[in-house]
Amino acid sequence: MEVYHAEKQLNNQGSVVALGNFDGLHVAHMKIIRRGIDYASKHGLESGVLLFEEHTTSVTKTKEVFLITPNEAKLELLRREKPDFVYIRRFTEDFMRLSPEEFVCLLVKNLNVKAVCVGYDYRFGCKAEGDVECLKRLGEKYGFQVFVTEAVKIDGEIVSSTAIRRMINDGDMEKAERFLGRRFCVEGNVIKGKQNGKKMGIPTANVDYDRRMAMPKEGVYAGITYVRGRRCKSVINVGRNPTFGANDVTVESHILDFDEDIYGEYIRVSFAKILRGDRRFNTPEELVRQIQHDIETTRQMEL
Repeated sequence: MEVYHAEKQLNNQGSVVALGNFDGLHVAHMKIIRRGIDYASKHGLESGVLLFEEHTTSVTKTKEVFLITPNEAKLELLRREKPDFVYIRRFTEDFMRLSPEEFVCLLVKNLNVKAVCVGYDYRFGCKAEGDVECLKRLGEKYGFQVFVTEAVKIDGEIVSSTAIRRMINDGDMEKAERFLGRRFCVEGNVIKGKQNGKKMGIPTANVDYDRRMAMPKEGVYAGITYVRGRRCKSVINVGRNPTFGANDVTVESHILDFDEDIYGEYIRVSFAKILRGDRRFNTPEELVRQIQHDIETTRQMEL
């Protein structure tokens, strides 16, 4: 899989490109992308995915949209699907002002598109003026096909990034996993915190996560920490450590049966199930007893 940045013109015999925000790469997004890969394979074309460095809403509405899957994680997921290329470009204010037809002309010029794959609610161009029907008309004009994937539903609910953010914020990690097609993860380098866990004999890895990420509601979770090529059961705390009067929201993972110095190393923490909400304990000893209970509960779980 080749990864291209900026406005590079690709030299190919024609491509099939998946278009969308793809901010979560959830099961509906992957269905669109796989459809393009399959069609390209059968027709001797190159398959590709267009990604934006920024979430489009953060530019068009001048507000931050919390990330479900950062770009580096998206690339890792896409490598497993094996498209021929991923084309990444910035979603700038100038790009935002392109009319639907100007956007399509860029696709034709830079990617030599012969087909595009989109979701049923795909919008594009200045002020999202273009919709699926507009795209089909432009496809006829510029000589490419348009394949539209209908809404994907799970338990009667449409799969969407908005719905998944709500599930994450509610701490419903099991439902978020079904809609994402994988567990929600937070990743980053391990940094030194206040050392409260170590002082209690229950050391934790404090993750220096991207503050633009969506966050599970404050509480304690069972999950997996991926560290040094290993998959380790973990008890993960998301919160402000109210027993010790901290203010900042931290993500700290107690890795079961693990006693290695990993400061400065990059780890990934995946959330499987919420065990309890975050709360203040009367004494550190009471907190230790509860954490030990959380550890034993996690140890018995199939993760």
